[in-house]
Amino acid sequence: MLFHFADKNHFEHWQINNDTVMGGVSQSQIKQNQQQELLFTGNVSLDNNGGFASTEFRFKHQISAASALTIAVKGDGKVYQLRLKTPKLSYGEAYVANFTTQAGMLTKHTFTVEDFTVSFRGRTVSNPPALSLMDVDRVGFLVAQKQQGPFAIELHSIAFDAQR
Repeated sequence: MLFHFADKNHFEHWQINNDTVMGGVSQSQIKQNQQQELLFTGNVSLDNNGGFASTEFRFKHQISAASALTIAVKGDGKVYQLRLKTPKLSYGEAYVANFTTQAGMLTKHTFTVEDFTVSFRGRTVSNPPALSLMDVDRVGFLVAQKQQGPFAIELHSIAFDAQR
């Protein structure tokens, strides 16, 4: 199953969640560019113990059987975190996996369930529920890890594949 981030038929809505919820001053926005891709941009600040910006999308359709997923993004050379959520997780928890972008290049990153750990506010959660890609109902991206300054990542697609 292939989903395009800019396709309103694939996702119900997106939201921004920055460190401002905890007193930080990082800023971000998401908009559709001329090539019909979503551009997630902003500025990460470490002021006031801040240091992250994130966006999240809710799927309109249930995922069918899948053993791997591949994202296609055009980045800026920074490390980003792919964040998956399911109804089995508590509020704020996410299945997370990091990936590194290449500045100005469209890259694909493939993950299996083994690549993800469960995290809550940057800390690993012990004894989390097992990840099933069929249960994923939200997908997000986060920039953090003390990578202060401007960032930009173009979000193209996410594909769930039954074979790896």
